[in-house]
Amino acid sequence: MRRATKHYGGITAIKDVTLDVKPGEFLTLLGPSGSGKTTTMMAVAGFTELSSGEIIIDETRVDQLPPNRRNIGVVFQHLALFPHMSAADNVAFPLRMRGVPNEQVRTRVRRVLELVELPTFGDRLPAQLSGGQQQRVAFARAVVFDPPVLLLDEPLGAMDRKLRESMQAELKRLQRQLGITTIMVTHDQEEALTISDRVAVMNNGEIEQIGAPEDLYENPATPFVADFVGDSNRFVGTARTVAGELCTILTSGAVECMGQVRHVRHAGTTAMVVRPERVLVASEVGDVANRFDGVVEDVTYAGGSIKYVIRISAADTLVARIRNVRHRPRLRVGDAIRVGWKPEDAIVFMPENSGGAHQN
Repeated sequence: MRRATKHYGGITAIKDVTLDVKPGEFLTLLGPSGSGKTTTMMAVAGFTELSSGEIIIDETRVDQLPPNRRNIGVVFQHLALFPHMSAADNVAFPLRMRGVPNEQVRTRVRRVLELVELPTFGDRLPAQLSGGQQQRVAFARAVVFDPPVLLLDEPLGAMDRKLRESMQAELKRLQRQLGITTIMVTHDQEEALTISDRVAVMNNGEIEQIGAPEDLYENPATPFVADFVGDSNRFVGTARTVAGELCTILTSGAVECMGQVRHVRHAGTTAMVVRPERVLVASEVGDVANRFDGVVEDVTYAGGSIKYVIRISAADTLVARIRNVRHRPRLRVGDAIRVGWKPEDAIVFMPENSGGAHQN
């Protein structure tokens, strides 16, 4: 995509989106409702006409072509299987629409049903298949004609958690086995991080950051990415001193703490972000630079981990996520506790050209 823009009246759905998807890559567009991710995908599919910009597939410009001439495979959230057709006929439909001879149709359908591990389910109607099986049929139909690009529009959104996790692994396996370039849209952060080679985080019609899942989580480029991708503790405050790569801020609750400074293009105040799993408690705190006395306000048991909400000032609370170890003492609401985090585990976002911080 080159400077892709779409206006709906006075509303800009996407603005100057430039994006390169590598051959065979699994890229996910991630963002909240209204971020522009679905408009971006629909523009690639040809269901939405760009106001300006270009879309190029295999060195061919396609943004001025109708959807049927782009040769793109699409799997929708609600699958859109034909209820009166068998699974095999659903898979065969795009081949027959392209005038593929019957013998080739049978061969391709058989091959792709084996790929999705449904070789004996071809005669069944969609209503006779489970949700996961229907998903596999929709995938098979989208790839049976060997498209250069596969689009997945929140394909697992209607499934329960256990089935969704199983299908995430299945989609990843199938995509890698085929080596097909794939773009998925989702608002589910965990799904995006689990299944993707790279993730493009969208906000207000623009891409805020694009990178490997671990890059987005460990090194968010903006406060929005830090807040949206995974859980985070965020402290708003004023920058006091900057020493090399470290910055000390004074939070709104008068807590002084230190983190790695990052200047970003955003309007607003300076903020520090630290992930809940990076928060240390009790004896783990030791002599780290950021250490405070706090009181436990809430405890949430989540099986493999326990989440504690801890107040460290009148205006500041933080969440600590601690691995659930059998013989580890558990905290209770009202317990006094020492908490902290290493400066290198926190990021301080400062607006570009912000002043007021003393340089050491």
